[in-house]
Amino acid sequence: MSKHKTFTVLGKPFLSIGGQTHNSSSYEVRQGGMELSFQSVKKLGGNTIAVPLCWDAFEPHEGEYDTGYLHAIIDGARRHGLHVVLLWFATWKNGTMEYVPAWVKTDKKRFPRVRCRDGAETPQLSSHAECNRRQDELAFCKLAEALKAYDGETGTVIGIQVENEPGIFAPTRRDFSEEGERVFRENVPRKLIDMAKAAPESYLGISWAAAGNKNDGSWQELFGEFGAEACTAWSVARYIDSIAEAAKEIYDIFLYTNVWLGGGPQAKWDLAGLEYPSGGAVDKTLEIWYAACTALDAIAPDIYLQEQEAFLHMHRRYANPDEGWPLYVPESHAGALNSTLMFHAIGNRGAIGYHIFGSESCLSDDGELLPGAQIMFRSMEMLTGASSLILRHRNSGDMHGLYQLVGQSAFHLCLRNWQCCVSYDSGDALATGWVALDYRHKDPAVQAEKVVRGLDEESGRGLLFQVSENEFFLVGHKLRLFFNRYAPQDGSIPPAWLYPQHQSHAMELLLIEEGHFEDENFVPDRRRSGDEARHGIWAQADCGVIHFILQ
Repeated sequence: MSKHKTFTVLGKPFLSIGGQTHNSSSYEVRQGGMELSFQSVKKLGGNTIAVPLCWDAFEPHEGEYDTGYLHAIIDGARRHGLHVVLLWFATWKNGTMEYVPAWVKTDKKRFPRVRCRDGAETPQLSSHAECNRRQDELAFCKLAEALKAYDGETGTVIGIQVENEPGIFAPTRRDFSEEGERVFRENVPRKLIDMAKAAPESYLGISWAAAGNKNDGSWQELFGEFGAEACTAWSVARYIDSIAEAAKEIYDIFLYTNVWLGGGPQAKWDLAGLEYPSGGAVDKTLEIWYAACTALDAIAPDIYLQEQEAFLHMHRRYANPDEGWPLYVPESHAGALNSTLMFHAIGNRGAIGYHIFGSESCLSDDGELLPGAQIMFRSMEMLTGASSLILRHRNSGDMHGLYQLVGQSAFHLCLRNWQCCVSYDSGDALATGWVALDYRHKDPAVQAEKVVRGLDEESGRGLLFQVSENEFFLVGHKLRLFFNRYAPQDGSIPPAWLYPQHQSHAMELLLIEEGHFEDENFVPDRRRSGDEARHGIWAQADCGVIHFILQ
C-alpha cells in the first residue's frame, strides 16, 4: 500500500480540473441521464468529472453488486474524453446516511444508529459499531475489485472519495449509545496525546494544555469540552481509514475524504453537530485526522466561502505536502471569487486538483454555458492549457499564483534576478499612455484590466513560471507584467524608472510568443512585437500560453 502525493493516470502525474455532478445524476447513467453532466464538464474546459457512486444503487440487495452501474459511468466518461473521480456515498453523505441501502436502514438492531443523550435515535450510523464499518468496507472493497478489473489497465478513474462530508449532523457532538459511552470513557490513544504535544498551537494542543497536560485519561479528562468532538473525530477517521486501507490492498488508487468546513471565526457559534457534522476534519480537528489516518491520501476541503481571507486561510490550512497531505479542493462554487483564488491554490499551495460542484447548473436549457460560468471557463481553460508546466514546477518555488483581490491594482513579486510588477489596472501609472492589446480583443467590458470593487466581478489572475534566469511562461487573464532588475545597492535610481512609459519600453525582450503545449512540448502559434509588446507583457485567457525571454 502506497501513499499517493498526486493523482496519476497509469503512473503519470495528472492535474485534475473539472466539475462534480449534482447528487442524483448518476442513478440514470444507463438511460442516458448523465449526458448533460458529461457535456457540462467539457463545456467548462475541465478534464475530470466527479460522479457519485451510491451504495444503495451499487448494492440494492445484500451481497448483490451492480457492477454495470460502475461500468456505465466509466464508459460515458471515456466517450467524452474525461477522467473520473468516483464519490462513494455510503455511511456518510453530508453528515447523514441518505445513500445507505434500504436493507441497512431498516435493520436498526444489526446496524446501530447514533443516539442523543436522551436516547433519541438519529439518521446516522454509529461509527463505534463494528458491523456498520464491516458492511461498508465489504461493499467498498467489491467496488475496488470491480474497478481494477474494468479500468485498471486504462486509468479512466483517477481517484475515489471515501464517504462524503462525514460526521454527525444532528443535535449531539457524540454518540450516547452504550458503545459510544464506553468508548468516550476509555483512555485516549497515546498517538493523539503525542500529537497534542507536537502541535501545541493547534486546537487539540490548546485543549489538552487547558485540561492539565495529562498523559492519560478519558476524552473529557484530557480535552475538556472539546473531548466529545475529538472522540467522534477519532472514531470517524479510523472508520474511514480502515475502509481505505482494505481497498488499497485490492486496488492501489488515490483515496481521499472531503470536509464540510466548520465556520471558525465566521460562524455564529461554530458548534459541531448543528453548524457542521461533528467529527469531520474541520479546522480544529484536522490534527486528529492526521494522527488517525495512514491509508487516505488527502483530506480535502469543500470551499464555498465568500470571504477572501477565509478562503485563503483554508488553502493554507489544508495544504501540508511536507507532511504527506496535498491540497485538493473537490467542491467549490463557480463564482468569480473562486475562479480567481483557485490560482492561489494551484500556484502557491501546490493543489493537485480543483473541482466545482453542480456542473450541470452552468449550462442553459440549450446546452450552452451561462454568462456567469464564462469566468470559470476561462480559469479552467488556462489551467488545463498549462497543466504540463504546473506538474513540472509544482512546489518548486518557480511557479507563482497571481490573483487580484478586491480593491487591488497591482502586486510586486520578487523573482530570481528580477522584480516584477503585476498590474491589474490598465490605468495604472506603469501603463500611462496608450495601452495596447491587439485587434482580437475588442470588448472592453470583458477584456480590459481594471480594479475590481466586488466579489462578483471578474478579477485578474494567472500563473507565472520562471524556467531559467531570464525565461518565463505565463497564463493569465486581465493582467499585465512589468519587469526590472533589482535596484542598485548604491542608492541610485536608473533613469528609465523616472517615467512610466520609458520604464515599460526599457524592458528588453528577446522573444515573446503565444502558443500551446502538445504533451511536454511548447508549440508557438503567434509572435508579438511592436505595439503588442512595448506596453508590458499582457495576458488574456484566449492567448493560450505566453512564452517570453528577457534581456
